[in-house]
Amino acid sequence: MKNNKSEQIMTLNGNWKFNAIYGEGSNYNNIKAGSTDVIVDNLNANQIKVKGKWTTTNVEERGSGFYKDNYLKHFYKDNTDKSSVTYTPNLPASGYYEAFVRFPFASNVNTKVNIQHANGIDTQYFNQRNRCDEWLSLGIFTFEKDKENSVEITSDVYGVSVSADAVLFRPVSKEKIIKAEKEKKTVYLNNYDDTDWYNLKVPGHYGMINDFSNYTGKAWYRKTFTTPDKWTLDKNEKIRLKFDGVYHIAKVYLNGKFIGEHQGGFTPFEIDVTKNIELNKPNVLAVETNNNALVGATWNWGGIIRDVTLVKNNDVRITHNYIHADPDLEKGTASLELKIRIENSGAVDKVLDFKTNIYRDKQLQEITKKVTVKANSTKELVLKSSLKAKDVKLWHFDRPYLYKMQHTLLDNGIKVHTVNDRFGIRKIELTNKSLILNGEAVRLAGYNRVSDHRYWGSSEPQEIINTDVDLMKNAGANFMRIMHGTQNRKLIERCDEEGILLFEEVNVRDLDNSEFTAPNYPLIKSWVKEMVERDSNSPSIIGWSVGNELTGHNTYATMMMNYVREIDAHRLVTCVSNTGARKEANPNTDPNTNTDLIMHNHYSFQGTAQSVISTLRSKWPNKAIFLSEYGVDRLKSTSLDEDLPKASDLNDNLRGKNEFVIGASLWTYNDYRSGYIGTSEEENRTWGIVNAWRQKRRFYTRMQKENSPVKDIKVSFNKTKVAIVIPIKERNNYPSFTMVNYDLVWNLKDANGKIISSETKKLPVLQPEDAVWEGQIKLPKSINKAVVMHIALVSSNGYTRFEKTIALQKPEKPTVTSIVAGKNKTRVYFNTVVAAEEYFISYKNSKGETVKTEPTIANFIEVKDLQLPVIKANLIAVNSLGESLPQSVELKNNTKSLPPVVWQTFIRDNHIIVGYSGELNDESYTVRYGVSKDKLLHKITTYTRGMMTIPIKKLDTYFIQIKRKDKNGDSNWSPVITVKNNL
Repeated sequence: MKNNKSEQIMTLNGNWKFNAIYGEGSNYNNIKAGSTDVIVDNLNANQIKVKGKWTTTNVEERGSGFYKDNYLKHFYKDNTDKSSVTYTPNLPASGYYEAFVRFPFASNVNTKVNIQHANGIDTQYFNQRNRCDEWLSLGIFTFEKDKENSVEITSDVYGVSVSADAVLFRPVSKEKIIKAEKEKKTVYLNNYDDTDWYNLKVPGHYGMINDFSNYTGKAWYRKTFTTPDKWTLDKNEKIRLKFDGVYHIAKVYLNGKFIGEHQGGFTPFEIDVTKNIELNKPNVLAVETNNNALVGATWNWGGIIRDVTLVKNNDVRITHNYIHADPDLEKGTASLELKIRIENSGAVDKVLDFKTNIYRDKQLQEITKKVTVKANSTKELVLKSSLKAKDVKLWHFDRPYLYKMQHTLLDNGIKVHTVNDRFGIRKIELTNKSLILNGEAVRLAGYNRVSDHRYWGSSEPQEIINTDVDLMKNAGANFMRIMHGTQNRKLIERCDEEGILLFEEVNVRDLDNSEFTAPNYPLIKSWVKEMVERDSNSPSIIGWSVGNELTGHNTYATMMMNYVREIDAHRLVTCVSNTGARKEANPNTDPNTNTDLIMHNHYSFQGTAQSVISTLRSKWPNKAIFLSEYGVDRLKSTSLDEDLPKASDLNDNLRGKNEFVIGASLWTYNDYRSGYIGTSEEENRTWGIVNAWRQKRRFYTRMQKENSPVKDIKVSFNKTKVAIVIPIKERNNYPSFTMVNYDLVWNLKDANGKIISSETKKLPVLQPEDAVWEGQIKLPKSINKAVVMHIALVSSNGYTRFEKTIALQKPEKPTVTSIVAGKNKTRVYFNTVVAAEEYFISYKNSKGETVKTEPTIANFIEVKDLQLPVIKANLIAVNSLGESLPQSVELKNNTKSLPPVVWQTFIRDNHIIVGYSGELNDESYTVRYGVSKDKLLHKITTYTRGMMTIPIKKLDTYFIQIKRKDKNGDSNWSPVITVKNNL
């Protein structure tokens, strides 16, 4: 609980009870056709009715499978097309059935499914690019044997293809339905027994429980709490319940009463609970959540994904504060404009004193005003002030200075509400060819970071946010369109603190979404307002976007951008597009005309980057362009050895030309979970410079160099000194900006990885016009003991801008830690050595030919296509000076397959978290574990791909092994892995 004189806050985070009611959702991983199921396939000609011209095909599209021999496909050309496929089952008896639909890939993201049952027709919409070739639940219905029952596949939208494949009807016992119906009527009541429910952490998500790893549907949370002993409530006070995010629909009950709901998974909402809460007595809070909304290729992480708090304060309060700090770059001063919204929800008019105190290292000024707020109304104050030059420090991505402000309302001298916030002072200007930050034209690089982690999902605790910001900054991120969707407030705050310029975007990716109501789109407007008002004081946010890759959106985008400008008149506004370069797009029909800058998503299917850039510039010659996504290619696998040289080729379009392209943001920083077609076997989209567990790929190193303001750090050794040459990227290069208060940092390491010498050299201001910096560093006597030298260019706030590791000796011989044999494969694990850059295995095959594996940066090598039962081989480490001595190893063959690769293990929230690889035909995964390496007495099996959680009763060091099962049986066990409790 947090207290101040005017407000008391109680957190409701932590353990909640969690479960789902039978029939209100489904985990498609667990749905396998059984003997009592009734399936209607396209081959059952007498049970399907086809309207319109559908094509029968047995050709997979985008690698998507289909049921049995073939499926049907149709392209909906325009609104006159009423084509459909209707499946009618021959049911053995009347009763309850759960209906499922199955489809391969099609381009429609809103395929319409009509279920005709005994009680009428239900309509649902499905994204046919997602969860392809799986049995997807439509729900439980009553079907009468002798009446017409059917599932119809059709579409309300056009210019898209639809697939129709098969439907399944599963009998459901009447007893289960009776129990479920009773639960629905009682689950939110105080006396409902939730003893046997799961424990689930808030913030969190369904997938933290293995049984709900792929669950889509409704699920319930319950928490019993008692307000603090000191809480009392007088007539001028209220208690409000605040949720920072519930995905995607929330219905909230307190002490058995429905108190409110919210639709939209990424924005905050609050509910007045003054009349429903019991002070100093147990209260029961129940929340029905629904994650049915699948948007794009990202995962629908369901549940209470952000903080929950109970706030007690006065019925007179500050509900919104906004500051615009505008620096005068010539004078060094800054003007301040504040807008404060004050709410009086009481029955009496109030005459109040308002004051704002501005702080940096100390209080700089106080602004005061008297205000009258009528009963049951709101009042907006506008206040203006300025800061003297001596008190102004500009916010910059290398020097992110922050100011604090405290707003206070007083009633007859008594504090009734206090709000604390932060802001930065920086000047953003935009011309037709430049982004100007604090008077300097800069070209900047960044990433799209998907709010996703394989354990934390989109709930993202501070530790993963800090990790991600550090990794992105060290890989050159200064300016980003962070992704499509309102972000965790903690991420925005971290970007304020560490220095990343951001465009934040409302979660709108398809205007045909059945949630949205044209032409005014009230739901989207509420999301926009909630996002902008929450984040409008963050200096990291320099602009807003009202959607991603929409079609037919000129009217929508223009209206919504104007709406944003009404809320925040001082930031840039855009709509991220991929249509502006199309032949049919023109300034009269495309919303790029009404944006402040063009933000375009570029992928290779659109043509070359240069052709797209040139086309956009020819249509809108007076607008700067930001490549808000550039997706070079999806990586071929989850391997850490993946790299994309094409990323360097794309940046050639920006080096020394196309200066009106002010920056670019790679898709993506991180791999992310997805049910989208073409996703890896462990359900991760492999686009990232880091994998889903934040391990660096070769691609990371490439992008770190690409996004540096310097071209290289050249090092030349002589007897006692090292000459350093740093060529600086020119002003028209990419990226380019002035470097102030940078350091050159270097160290020497011995063969054990111990730093035996380190030094730092302050550098002068380095401008793009300087072309090069040259200097020397003195070598210490310990150089003779060193095996590597690491040298880095480090920003004023401690982030690496370029780094290089120089081998001083050949690497030592690596040590093998374990060998796992498989069918025609062997996986060799080893300890990495300090001076090595990569590793390979060399051996002679059955023909006597010398074979070398592809080099790796990982700590294991998989040798494939082995024909002999045992092969003698050598493991070798490599750096620029040559190869290590060989470490001999035996490659063995056996009849079982290899186990999953374990990417990461750790302990959080009384669970062991295990991240692992997958294979296409995997059916299940088993872990055995224990607190003794020799006694792995416990087992857990799950269908979950890519990640499982194992509940533990005590925090300790654990040992685990994992195996997988497919149609051929069990794999071998992995090596024993130690999992330490390092918190």
